[in-house]
Amino acid sequence: MSTAKVKYFSNTVELILVRPIPNAEFAEKFPGVVGKKYDGYQKYIGFAAGATMDNQALPVTRKIDYKKNPSLHKCDARCRHAKGGNCECSCGGQFHGAGN
Repeated sequence: MSTAKVKYFSNTVELILVRPIPNAEFAEKFPGVVGKKYDGYQKYIGFAAGATMDNQALPVTRKIDYKKNPSLHKCDARCRHAKGGNCECSCGGQFHGAGN
């Protein structure tokens, strides 16, 4: 059975070291941004590769389930405008749902 790897993005930037912060803190750091919920009280933030300080945190805007053994088909408009969080195309989830 093949399982998916969860990938987190802020727009098209893949994030690492993803963690939740309280909603009020999220709203203060990222006014007007609709982030991904951790639960009813917290939202996710993460860091781009190479980020070293907490002030370089970015809001998680997309969460993608990337197949363990993807087909790696050519990324197209179906991926960019996808509403679901499952991806297996050549972009590695970078553009999956980014057009919404």
